[in-house]
Amino acid sequence: MKKSILMLFVATSLIIASCGGNKKKELEDAKKKEDSIKSAKEKIKADSIKALDDAIINLDKQYRGDQNGQWVDKAEVSSTYAKDRKGKEASWSADQMIGEPDVMAYGDNGKAWASLETDKGEEWVKLFYKKPVFATEVRVRMTYNPGAISKIEVMGNQSKPEVVWEGKDTKKYDKRMDYFVAKFEKTKSPVNAVKITLDSKAVSGWNEIDAVQLVGKGK
Repeated sequence: MKKSILMLFVATSLIIASCGGNKKKELEDAKKKEDSIKSAKEKIKADSIKALDDAIINLDKQYRGDQNGQWVDKAEVSSTYAKDRKGKEASWSADQMIGEPDVMAYGDNGKAWASLETDKGEEWVKLFYKKPVFATEVRVRMTYNPGAISKIEVMGNQSKPEVVWEGKDTKKYDKRMDYFVAKFEKTKSPVNAVKITLDSKAVSGWNEIDAVQLVGKGK
């Protein structure tokens, strides 16, 4: 009788051990599957980010080579984090928007313009170009917290400001550098200045601009 009970106990223990082993294997397999899915998602995200970065680099090359495009020669702003400091050596100053793009990665960067305060409300930048043109496009290179642009105007020495774009930027930038491109019908008269208005409350944080290109022909 004792021998039968012992054999029954051993058999029961083996069954329990077997079930425990199966359960452990199931948990390990589930963990491997979860890790595999997580790894695949991370790769997709990394590939997506790289594709976006490559797209900006390609746009930079394209815009730099545009014979009808010109970069900022002089800049005025509603406010700047640089306060009274000026020039390229002054981080976040208006002068940081002069010339071709030089911010190479998304983030807070002193090589771009930033307003004095964050999320204050309306801010603006007024940009001047050497050559008056019949404009058809404005390209704004946004490098930190993009999406706050609410209005773009163009103007010449003897012409009234003309609104070429106004509204709410609904594009999802997902914390990436990008261009805001406003295309419009050729201006009636030559222009050599662009005014960009931002609603800094629309996008939290400093809404930094690296460079702005005016596109158009002299005739």
